[in-house]
Amino acid sequence: MLKNIIFFFKFFIGFMKLLYKIILFFLGSIPLFRCGSGYEKKDGKIMYNGKEITDKSMVILNDEFAKDSSAAYYKEHSFQYADVETFEAVDDHYAKDKNKVYYCDEYREGQNYYMTKRHTIKELKNALPASFVTVKYGFGKDKGQVYFQGDAFKVKDIPSFVSIDNHFAKDDYQAYLNLHPIIGSNGKTFQIIDNNFAKDIGNIYYYGYTGEGENNICILPCEKESFQILDYRYSKDKSKVFFLGFTIKEADPASFTILSEGYSKDNSSIFFQHTKVLSADIATFSVFKENESFGHDFVYAMDKKNVFMDDKIVMGADPHTFKVLGENYGSDSQHVFYKTKIVKEANPSSFNVFGHDVGDADSEDKNNKYHEGIKVVSE
Repeated sequence: MLKNIIFFFKFFIGFMKLLYKIILFFLGSIPLFRCGSGYEKKDGKIMYNGKEITDKSMVILNDEFAKDSSAAYYKEHSFQYADVETFEAVDDHYAKDKNKVYYCDEYREGQNYYMTKRHTIKELKNALPASFVTVKYGFGKDKGQVYFQGDAFKVKDIPSFVSIDNHFAKDDYQAYLNLHPIIGSNGKTFQIIDNNFAKDIGNIYYYGYTGEGENNICILPCEKESFQILDYRYSKDKSKVFFLGFTIKEADPASFTILSEGYSKDNSSIFFQHTKVLSADIATFSVFKENESFGHDFVYAMDKKNVFMDDKIVMGADPHTFKVLGENYGSDSQHVFYKTKIVKEANPSSFNVFGHDVGDADSEDKNNKYHEGIKVVSE
């Protein structure tokens, strides 16, 4: 799972660079979408998203819920089967009457985000309305069960159960991440200490998104008393340095310095993520600034003798003339490289990489076209 975090970290950096460019492009041509204000009372009138409701029996319960003499409403959607007289809002998503508890939500379909709204009104199975309360962030509970977004899940202790945020929750016995128990955790003392770090009385934890719709969390093998967070990826104690949830072997905490693009160093070594970069010269090592312009799967650095792609040497590359191109290409005065391999027959002076949103790795020179570093043969 930790390998998945590293994969997503690299994907995320590239994606954010691409997203930034897309946002800059669209800001000039697409107006900002304005969200509605929900139910409100204004100048003695009952309004929903700025439009007046003339039904005098309408009662506002909160921004999202209301009811009139015949129906209850979540936003503009009614559900006739609710007991209107006892219907009440619990929070912006949960509501209840004397018979049932409801979870309501509105979402947009990913393939048609700005055009299509969908909504759900879910009845909670076996919920006890009399004891049901919100625990925030999509969580709710009654005397017999805990719920997340309307679905029940098991916890050790319902009375002490509280939410921390959209992902974390805890009771007096253990903490939970995305509804799964965090093995070895102490619920009473568990707390978030940073965007990617947490702690309890016994452990320090690193957690991150795996890119599979899940989060992963692991215990860092650190000394709590000397532990320090360096940034959202790096941390250290008096004897070890960590990248995400991995120990950077041989790294010296006292002299450790973060560079950029996943590179770091201490007094004797260069590291890429959690791996030592063999043969790197510390005194002349630098990271190519051009990495920031491209959504590479890999990043590039150099010293006086070599060019590096991540922790690997790009064999045959001249660091004095090497430049980073798009879509995992680079070139020096003599060769073109795709990742660490020389692109056969490619002409560096006329070589051009096509820009693609997804990264098809298409390119050409004055003589040929290439895909992922391989010459494309015309049919």
